[in-house]
Amino acid sequence: MTTFIKKKTEIEESGATMTFRPGQFKRAPFSLAEKNIYLLGMRGSGKTTVGAALAAVLGCSCLDTDALVVEAAGKTIEAIVADAGWDEFRRLETEALARAAELPGKVVATGGGIVLSQANRDLMYRTGVSFYLAADAALLIGRLLRDSNAAQRPSLTPLDLHDEVAAVMAEREPLYMAGMDHMLQAHRSVDELVDDILVALGLKEWDFSEKERVLDRY
Repeated sequence: MTTFIKKKTEIEESGATMTFRPGQFKRAPFSLAEKNIYLLGMRGSGKTTVGAALAAVLGCSCLDTDALVVEAAGKTIEAIVADAGWDEFRRLETEALARAAELPGKVVATGGGIVLSQANRDLMYRTGVSFYLAADAALLIGRLLRDSNAAQRPSLTPLDLHDEVAAVMAEREPLYMAGMDHMLQAHRSVDELVDDILVALGLKEWDFSEKERVLDRY
């Protein structure tokens, strides 16, 4: 059997401990004709890259909620935040997710902060299966420093990159755990991650010689 962790938390308040969603282990078998696949995780975890590769294998479309926001607003995320603030971006992000969730049959790479909204988490739970690309801070920072596009994204805090990643991870990781069905190790290759997703969805047999499925710290 696969050793994916399958657990959620309901976050009622910032200091809440993890609790489990009733019936979360009794979800119906996955069908792309009925559900979407949502990718969750921090900026730099690889959601867009993995999403595109997964969609190519499945022969379906891949949407990126950040790209949908930019398209709808007619300006960059940096410009949206500069002109109207993060609250406006989050509003547009929720609208983008709603559009993406209207019909099944696609892979959706979500923005890193999409889990901040309980309504967003609930919508993804109802309309699809969610994968959290978990990564440690060092991996994320290294990728962001190498990504020329990262400089175009507005900072989430007034902190420097290292402290910002640590602070944002501390805030969001319980929410990623609350919203996920399966956890993935973001340090694995794109091909390995696509295989991990297919195995978790029951769309591919698991090679039992492959043991590395879950982050050691979990």
